[in-house]
Amino acid sequence: MTTEALLSALESATCGAYAVSVDQKIVFWNHSAERILGYSAAEVMGKRCYDVVAGLSPGGLAPECLGGCPSMRYLRAGLVPAPIKLRLLCASGERKWVTVSPMVVAGVYRDAPLLVHLFEEAVEAEETSGESLREGLAASGTAIFADRPQVTSVSPERPILSRREMEVLRLMAQGWDTQRIATELGISRHTVRNHIRNLRQRLNASTKLDAVVKGIRLGILHMS
Repeated sequence: MTTEALLSALESATCGAYAVSVDQKIVFWNHSAERILGYSAAEVMGKRCYDVVAGLSPGGLAPECLGGCPSMRYLRAGLVPAPIKLRLLCASGERKWVTVSPMVVAGVYRDAPLLVHLFEEAVEAEETSGESLREGLAASGTAIFADRPQVTSVSPERPILSRREMEVLRLMAQGWDTQRIATELGISRHTVRNHIRNLRQRLNASTKLDAVVKGIRLGILHMS
């Protein structure tokens, strides 16, 4: 599924939906999210998700996000991000209980993973519309890789990447292409390609996206 098709499906969803890039900046916010929380897309686009919704967990005194995005913590551990109930901050300043269903979609935003949160006001129904939408997207071919966790063949010992390889990996995770990375680091495109090849070999990654995901799961690449 293309980026346009995915966002079109999310735009028409009855549940709230917002998507963040790997650096946790909001890149999509649908009409239902505006209806539930009161923020317009124009108000939140480009902002860090934790600066906008600042979710409180049951019994929590501080935003859950302060300890690091719960969904990102699951992903780094190689687990499927779990649905969670949170009190999200509304534009009015009040907090509203919602059920959040995260999903991580492979490579639809600048060739990098996209973290999507589907949410709706907390209900007791067995299945939420967010869960139904998630299943429908998966059935249509959307690469929701966090729903299909795989055992990686990476060595249990943390792979050692050089300083430059780590710099390249971090920029890859932000969706930067080879030319942009080369310009940023002051090196040639050929050298960048060599670094990408080497770090993929060290991580036993078949693609650049695979390298980013394995870097997150191994704890050597941090999203915030």
